[in-house]
Amino acid sequence: MDLSAFPYLQGNYAPVSEERDLAEAELRVEGEIPKKLRGAFMRDGANVAFQPNHYVYPLDGDGMVHAVYFKDGHVKYKNRWVETSHLKTERQFGRTIYGSVGKLLEVPPEVIEAGGEPSPVRNTANTNVLYHGGKLLAMWEGGFPHLLNNDLSTVGLFDYDGALQPGDALTAHPKICPDSGDLVSCTQRWDSPNYTVQVFDKHARHKQSIQVEFPRKGIIHDLQITQNFIVIFYAPAFHSVEKAMRGEDPFEWQPELGTKIIVIPRDGVSPQMTFETEAFFSWHFCNGFERDGKIVIDYVWINSIPFTQAQGTGVEKQPRRMYRMTLDPKSSAVTNEQFSDVFCEFSRIDERLMGKDYRLGFATCTNRDWGDAHGYNCTGSFDFETGEVALWEYGPEANAGEPVHVPNPDSDREEDGWLMCYVHNPGEGPFLSIIQAGNVAAGPVAKVHIPGRVPNGFHANWMQDLTL
Repeated sequence: MDLSAFPYLQGNYAPVSEERDLAEAELRVEGEIPKKLRGAFMRDGANVAFQPNHYVYPLDGDGMVHAVYFKDGHVKYKNRWVETSHLKTERQFGRTIYGSVGKLLEVPPEVIEAGGEPSPVRNTANTNVLYHGGKLLAMWEGGFPHLLNNDLSTVGLFDYDGALQPGDALTAHPKICPDSGDLVSCTQRWDSPNYTVQVFDKHARHKQSIQVEFPRKGIIHDLQITQNFIVIFYAPAFHSVEKAMRGEDPFEWQPELGTKIIVIPRDGVSPQMTFETEAFFSWHFCNGFERDGKIVIDYVWINSIPFTQAQGTGVEKQPRRMYRMTLDPKSSAVTNEQFSDVFCEFSRIDERLMGKDYRLGFATCTNRDWGDAHGYNCTGSFDFETGEVALWEYGPEANAGEPVHVPNPDSDREEDGWLMCYVHNPGEGPFLSIIQAGNVAAGPVAKVHIPGRVPNGFHANWMQDLTL
């Protein structure tokens, strides 16, 4: 492949083609791995398999999951493609067939006649990997999730025993309620403007659907739960499949419409609430909770839509900042304040406090300016009680991924857990970083060095008790 024309396929954004199984003897452990950890750290990401026809930002590559398994202080590593029908079809023909989110391609008749995947919209399965109800899922918000085995081999598309219907696209950003074990998710469809909250119980059985009506389908990437509510941001950001098929820029930003904050009661019966603000965009929430009759939402703020069809615009490098929003249901007032001026993204918390009052948020951060392809070279913690922000820099040229909080099984304190993320530091190579959650500024307590390369990716999670 000649990837020289695409900035976001250079350096550690470049794909890897090899699937590897590495035993502990082939890894190098620096420091001491917490012996109480039992489970797997997994991260999904975009990994192109064939020469792309269009690639502005890493949204389009086929999914590949990278996993480090922990048991009794020992570790193993494994990576695998998510075997989607689109990837299998391209392998059958030995070339790129399907386009990008920003520039779709018509599927050639000979591909369909040969039994290839007929949909021009590639299910990349590249955004998140999640373990819930005994199901390990690779997720992409434009289609069904893919069910995986513990060893990352692909079982196939998963429709929750028929709860998902053809055309339903399940979000890659569900939230798990720590009290009930419910997975709070949503579906959107290409042929409908509406948004449907979908709730699955702790056994991965469908439990509830709640409809939210919109005049136009918006780009809604994430959702946040509190004890009684589900919160989404309806920004004036839109995508047109018709324009994408014509080769035109399908992304639209209409700031004059403002951003609406939609508050959906989790009981599915009480009236939904809408709050209005000036236009902004957000990829990711950090957490949310209720206090004194108000709803508090912590999230990563972006000024406007951060992607387009054209290369070199720089819109994807817009500043991202941690913000705190407070919603008052009685007065409909919205307070939206910047918490920190640190450039950050991929915010996470101790998942045991999802939807509850909490202290510590975490994110991947940067303390430098980037050139053609932006990235993150630090892990950061945000103390919402003291206002303190702490950073650990891995190196000025390093790439650091989303930091996942892994609870300490002997403690219910946020600060006693660990943060895990993949890091690539030139000269040091790739490694899994393990940092004490309450002392980010001290740096890693352990590193699991991985021979070869782990490309930059998207979302990761800790899979408690999942082992080989």
